[in-house]
Amino acid sequence: MRQFVIHLENSNTLADIGKTLGQHNIDIISMAGTTAFGVCTAILFTNNEAGTIKALREIRVPFSTQNILVVSLPDEPGSFGHFARLFEDQGISLLSFYILRFAGKIVDIAVSVDEAEFEKAQSFLDASGFLQHDKDYKRTK
Repeated sequence: MRQFVIHLENSNTLADIGKTLGQHNIDIISMAGTTAFGVCTAILFTNNEAGTIKALREIRVPFSTQNILVVSLPDEPGSFGHFARLFEDQGISLLSFYILRFAGKIVDIAVSVDEAEFEKAQSFLDASGFLQHDKDYKRTK
């Protein structure tokens, strides 16, 4: 799975992206955004990666993509801190993370790491039981 990283050039860009994705029937499964050092950045996770690429190119929005890993953690105090410490102990740095969904007492979180560390992170997560495989993140209407 991949996430889309977009540096928003102006306040209309996010509205243009949302409108265009909607016209292409692409669902934004999760998103996050922040402003740092005067640059607003949005991160999107959609139900259609190829369609998202086409739509963003259509409206000439510059973007990059990053591989993401989806981990499931207990929805309880301290679980993310424990998870982050395990990553740190493996020498893997988290680049981004955001919640995809809460399901009962479990929270699914998308995380990205440096591409050079991706396979190492994936192997560690798989061996430790955190990694989720082939989950369907399409929303039911």
